[in-house]
Amino acid sequence: MDRVKLRQNVANGDAELLMKVSQQELDDLTDAILEANRIFVAGFGRAGNNVKILSMNCSQAGLETFVCGDNSTPAIKPGDLLVIGSGSGTTKTMVILAEKAKKFGAKLALISGNASSTIGEMADVNVVIPREFKRPEKPEDRGGSFYHVLEMVCDCVQAYVLEAKGLTGKDVRYNHNNLE
Repeated sequence: MDRVKLRQNVANGDAELLMKVSQQELDDLTDAILEANRIFVAGFGRAGNNVKILSMNCSQAGLETFVCGDNSTPAIKPGDLLVIGSGSGTTKTMVILAEKAKKFGAKLALISGNASSTIGEMADVNVVIPREFKRPEKPEDRGGSFYHVLEMVCDCVQAYVLEAKGLTGKDVRYNHNNLE
């Protein structure tokens, strides 16, 4: 395997996928976060691990945020926002959470590969990362990844939130986890 070629292909593929994400959709998610009383995030598997970065980023911007499934997560209410990360937008446990969030009056945002998915149809905000399924013949021919780009989307949204709130890296460091 050509390991250098693999790294180059992954980086190029990730950059290509990130540039296919709609700026308007990113701006809509940023606005929803800024308008929310509290932000809740949820996801399963790799998407869940990556969307937790959005919760961390929001907390570092001084926003109140929670990860669904944690014992300390409070009840979601009107004025709150649930952001779900799901490649398919159809993960059954995430569909249930989306339905509950809407039932309790919260707004719903989805970062996925499919805005017309079950959750996408319910969502107030959709950010679509185009999923491209390619099975390379050789490992080094692998391209970009939905999951890599999901993390990048979370970081971009953090930058937009910081800009909107007039915050700097100093503010992020002040709110950064110090119990590590």
